Amino acid sequence: MKLDINEIQHNYIIKIVIFTILLYKRFFRQPDIYKIAVKKFVDKKLPWDINLIINTGVKLNKNEEREIILQDILNGEKCNLTTTVTATFITPLKRTTISIDLKNEEKYLKFIYQ
Repeated sequence: MKLDINEIQHNYIIKIVIFTILLYKRFFRQPDIYKIAVKKFVDKKLPWDINLIINTGVKLNKNEEREIILQDILNGEKCNLTTTVTATFITPLKRTTISIDLKNEEKYLKFIYQ
């Protein structure tokens, strides 16, 4: 088994970022609050400055969001709102960009807790 400290730190940072993105997903509808909460938590938990950039996608206005959600609830149509978060950061090993689908949480939980 190869023990490379940079690779271990890289994997740890990725797990913390994914965990944090999933932890604060209830704030996803408020992108500014979501970004601040994720960055604060990551800064508290990591001893490294990783220059985290969070992208939550295109922001719809309230009326458009309301109509899409109502169509989803009343007519059973699939919701078209994007639930993908893209995080870009620099670890001691390399620059990393990950895209996380908040609707598929089980996939990421397996990675975090292995």
